[in-house]
Amino acid sequence: MSPESTPPRPTDPLSLCVVIPTLDEEEHVAARVRRLLAAADVRDRADRVVVVDGGSADRTRELALRAGAEVRRAARGRGTQLAAGAEGATETLLLFLHADNAPAAGALAAVRRAFADPELGYAGLRQRIDAAGRFYRLVERAADARVRRGMVYGDSGLACRRTLYERVGGFAAVPLFEDVDLSRRLRRAGRWACIAEAELRISARRWRAGGPLRTTLRNWMLRLAHAGGMRPERLARWYAPHAAAAGSAERASR
Repeated sequence: MSPESTPPRPTDPLSLCVVIPTLDEEEHVAARVRRLLAAADVRDRADRVVVVDGGSADRTRELALRAGAEVRRAARGRGTQLAAGAEGATETLLLFLHADNAPAAGALAAVRRAFADPELGYAGLRQRIDAAGRFYRLVERAADARVRRGMVYGDSGLACRRTLYERVGGFAAVPLFEDVDLSRRLRRAGRWACIAEAELRISARRWRAGGPLRTTLRNWMLRLAHAGGMRPERLARWYAPHAAAAGSAERASR
């Protein structure tokens, strides 16, 4: 892990650090960082944004740094990058986001209000995919229902009390299903919630690129294979954003 800047530590009792893993995200990263750091309502701002880059060939790191993020480098793979972003955090709350997801206005303030309850250990935000159609509304409902069962996947935005995150061991250095692995451990250790007032706007680019039905079926098949015991390194070969990391990880494990 290699930090490129280190902003001052926050003093808010419910201070919030947002961690974003990136790989060639120059199109989105600056706008995401600015939204998180420059909201008009101070309670709706992150105290710190950490962008962890997995080897972008574009201007992702430069643009994130200019927008005000702390930029780190880590080996490619979402689990590895997320773990690197949380390393050394002192904030009360951690929020892990995908690079193409953006909290709506008021979402971070809603997260803080929810965690004012000292019994709440972790939570997911309410999904809103930026595409019209009944199909996407059904996907949102399924994701929110999953969060209410305590399984918070990355595209729901995982908000977690830092002490709980550290107690369960944090993200594993795996290229895929790092969110499933962590949610299972969190569910055994803390209370959870789906924060309905905190809307997370999800880019529909994955569904548009692969086709809505085909993309959803592929994800279901991958989850079934993972539940059946197939290693994440093998499964990641069929999940394009992590294919390169999967190949190197599997070779290293032999």
